[in-house]
Amino acid sequence: MRTAAFWLAMFASHPAAALDWTRPWAEPQDAAAAAARSDEYAWRLFVALDWPADPAARTADPTASFGADRPVVWETWQNTSDVYLDGGTDPGPWTAGAPAGRRLERAAAHRFAAAALSDLANTRHVVGGVMVPLEDPVASASRLTEIRMNRAAFDYIRGHELYNLDGQLESVTGGRPVEFPMGAKEVKAKWRPIDAAERSRYHTMEVLAADGSTRLYGLTALHIVSKDLPTWFWATFEQVENPALADSEGWRLPSHDGFACHDAAPDCNRAPRGIGLDGTVWQHYRLRGTLTRYADAQQHPLMLANSELERGFQESASCMTCHARAALAIVAGAALRLPIFDTSGGESPRARRGFVGPPSAEWFTLPGAVPTARVFHRQDFVWSLSQAKPRAERQWTPNTEQRGIP
Repeated sequence: MRTAAFWLAMFASHPAAALDWTRPWAEPQDAAAAAARSDEYAWRLFVALDWPADPAARTADPTASFGADRPVVWETWQNTSDVYLDGGTDPGPWTAGAPAGRRLERAAAHRFAAAALSDLANTRHVVGGVMVPLEDPVASASRLTEIRMNRAAFDYIRGHELYNLDGQLESVTGGRPVEFPMGAKEVKAKWRPIDAAERSRYHTMEVLAADGSTRLYGLTALHIVSKDLPTWFWATFEQVENPALADSEGWRLPSHDGFACHDAAPDCNRAPRGIGLDGTVWQHYRLRGTLTRYADAQQHPLMLANSELERGFQESASCMTCHARAALAIVAGAALRLPIFDTSGGESPRARRGFVGPPSAEWFTLPGAVPTARVFHRQDFVWSLSQAKPRAERQWTPNTEQRGIP
C-alpha cells in the first residue's frame, strides 16, 4: 500500500494548474490542487458548497446569486440521522425523502445531533418545586450540531450496507476494506441562536421550537472533509466574531490562510477578495486552516482546531489523526471502537487530549498483542460510521470505550 507521503510527493511533482473560478458553483475535484494549493482549494470548496441550492435537484443553482438567503448545497445533503436509522434499516435511495435544509426547520430534534451537556444552559429545570428534564433540549442548547454527507459518500455507505453495525462487522469478518470513492464529502456544522440585528453577518436558519416560537440561528463553524487525497482533505472555517463570544475560549491555535493572506502573515484574519464573498454574509467567515499531512518536514505534528467544534482540546487537535482512529474490531463477540480522546492524563474533560501526529500501528492492536496482529480495521477516516445501529433482528454489544463523535 502506498503511503500518504508517496501520494503527496507525486502530486507535488505535478504542480496544479490555477484553480478554475469561472464556475464557482461547480464542486472542484483536483488532488494536485488540494495538496499543493490547499488554502485556495479550501476556499474553492467553501464557495461551491455554500452556493444556494436547487432543493429539488439537491445541487447548486447556477442561476442564484452567491449569498442569497436560502439553503445552500450542503444543507440539502443527507443528514447522518437519515442514514444511520434505528434498527439498522435501509435509508433508501438518495432521491427518497424530502430534501433537508428548509429555512424554517420543523424537525429540529431530528436534524441536529444530541446536544452535549456543555451546550445546554441547564439539563433540568424546576416545575412545581421538582427538578424535571427539559422538554425541548434543542431549543435550550447554546449550540446545535449537524453532520451531512454528499451523494458519493451516501451511495457508498448504502451500497456496502455500512448504514448498520452488522454490515460494518461483516466487512471486518469478510476482510473487505472500507474505501470511500474520490469525491466523497462530509461536513460538520455548528449553529448558535442569534438576534435579528446579527443576521447580516451570519448564514442563518430558523427553527420552530416545541413551544411554537421561532428561533433564529447563525452558522458559527463549518468543517469540510473531502476525499481528494487518500488521507482526505481537511479544512475548517469559523465566523470571525467567534473569539469575542461570551462563552468562547478563543482561538488557541493561530489561523493559517496563505490564500487570503498571500501578502501578509498567514494569520492576518481576513477573507479573500475577488472570489465573490464581498457584500455577502460569507465575507464574515475565516479559514482557520487546512490539513493534508500528519506532520511537517521536521516530523512535528500538524494541528488544526476550530474553537466551536474542538472546544476544550484545541491545543491537541488534529482532524486527520483523530479520524485516522475511526476503526472497528470484534473482540469476544462485541463490537469495539477506538476511543476518540487520549485519557492517559485523566478522565476529566479538563484532562482530555486529542491524538496528533502519524497513526501508530499499536493503536490498532490490543494491549499485549504483537504489533503485526492488527485487530482494529480502519474505516477510511469516517467517524460518522460509528453512529450505525444494529439490525433489529441481531444485537451486537456496543463498546463502552468510545467517547463522543468529533
